[in-house]
Amino acid sequence: MQAVLRYLLLFLAVVSVAVPAHSGKKDVDFSSDSRKAEVLYMEALVKRVEGDNASFYDLIERAYRLDPDNSIIAYYYGYALLMFDNQSVSKVDEGLRLMKSHFLAHPGDFYENYLYALVCNQTGKKDEAISVWEKLLSMDRGKVQIYPLLADGYASKGDFKKAIAAYDSLERSEGRSSAISVRKIGYMFAINDTASALAEGRSLLKEAPRNFSYNMLMGDVFLQLSNADSAMVYYDKAQKIDPENGYVSLSKANVYSMEGDSLNYEREINSAIVNKNIDVDVKIRILTNYIRKCIEENDSSARVDNMFKVVIGQHPHESDILKLYCDYLTFKRDYKNAAEQLSYALDINPTDVKSWERLMWLYIYIDEPRMAIEAGEKALSYNPDELSVYQIMATAYYQVEDYEKSLEVYKSLLEKNKEMHIVNESDIYSGMAEVYNKLGDTHTAFEYYEMAIELSPNNYLALNNYAYSLCISGGDLEKAERMSKLAVEADPENVSYLDTYAWICFLKREYKQALEYIERAMSENGDADPSAEMYEHYGDILFMNGDPEGALREWKKAVELNPDSEILKRKVKNKTYFYE
Repeated sequence: MQAVLRYLLLFLAVVSVAVPAHSGKKDVDFSSDSRKAEVLYMEALVKRVEGDNASFYDLIERAYRLDPDNSIIAYYYGYALLMFDNQSVSKVDEGLRLMKSHFLAHPGDFYENYLYALVCNQTGKKDEAISVWEKLLSMDRGKVQIYPLLADGYASKGDFKKAIAAYDSLERSEGRSSAISVRKIGYMFAINDTASALAEGRSLLKEAPRNFSYNMLMGDVFLQLSNADSAMVYYDKAQKIDPENGYVSLSKANVYSMEGDSLNYEREINSAIVNKNIDVDVKIRILTNYIRKCIEENDSSARVDNMFKVVIGQHPHESDILKLYCDYLTFKRDYKNAAEQLSYALDINPTDVKSWERLMWLYIYIDEPRMAIEAGEKALSYNPDELSVYQIMATAYYQVEDYEKSLEVYKSLLEKNKEMHIVNESDIYSGMAEVYNKLGDTHTAFEYYEMAIELSPNNYLALNNYAYSLCISGGDLEKAERMSKLAVEADPENVSYLDTYAWICFLKREYKQALEYIERAMSENGDADPSAEMYEHYGDILFMNGDPEGALREWKKAVELNPDSEILKRKVKNKTYFYE
């Protein structure tokens, strides 16, 4: 709300420079304080136009303290109280009270009172806003900008008949238009006056039967009444009047969607999307809904890619369209091309930090961590304080096995985060623990895991990784099992967590339970390729459950992914398990 008020009141300040100061009293008091207040008031308005809000507030407050009876100064002091975020309720109420006092004393001051009504409307004081707008119109019926606001005010109170009457008054002043009729018809439907809605549309067509907008509106009225056949008649008429207008295709698509005619829906929606005459914002909204529908129906056909290529060709500099294409490609698991489209979007809008973060994760997912690092460096050149970028970069350096650099980035992130508190500190400690593990400093790694879990006992990634580290270092298996079990219970479909728990069971010689959890892990992994480590675990567990053939099968898969492992090669060669 405060941001909206500032936007409205900026206009007020600009306009008010041309408004002469007056005291609000019949006889102007030329005492010293009054004159000083007038000077401070004018200086304050200049500062406001310059964007110096702090000076504006200071000057107008001083003016008000010198002459609190000056109505216009009190008004702007009230306005100043509404400018800032996180203002107390009492200050907001005082600001509105001072602005209202000016309205009551000077109802003819149009701009001040017009903006006062807007402020009331934004702060939920609908009745007061309506009262002010009604008063302003009673003084000058020619202020046509008030009628739509007044109509919306009436509608917000559920008084749709008065809302319609307000638009009738506007029509008498400005003439008829489809835009006004759309609002009136909407209010008519709100009170179930379908006869008036139809009459409104027909009266427009009687005046101009070949008007494109009027035919479209009539079609929309019938569609609202679920009369698809009649709606299509008017849409067809509109299309004959303006064959190149893509909005007809969009309306027809709505009809076919209502009827469940997917074939014709696809034809019309595609025609609308590739139409050059549809506004890009509308096209983005259509694409967003269309992509959502494709994802829900698991549709990854080539025609969607072709449609995007046409639209991108029409609007090559619209980053939102490129990001939508990235969304669709991500759904198709075409992560490489998704990253490419997102990189094009960032060429257009390089300050979009969330897209940089997403691009970095895409690069990591397709095993291009160096490209993630490069993207992170670019992101930080535009947003040097975006701590989440540092976090992803630390992960990327870890993946390229530059552990010293990863640790350096984590330490820098930790220092910056102490001031800004943006990143979960527990996650930072957990990441640093992983790095220390790779550097062979198990003792320090365990210390950082402990700090991570102490800060956030529900950091399940830290619990899982700590548990696995204990396993492979010959640590406390009971402690490892407790932590791993918490992680699995919190996320029972997490492949890594299931694998860890299975391996703990294996080390505890609970082979049947180990088999249950490793098979759950393999099942949850779906179409993704397991790691060499996971294949090896599966093979070892199968062997200990009396399935040497199954074990050999999994060990061979592990060797393909990790051909340098001597222990794996021995297992395959000798077809037996070897203790490490």
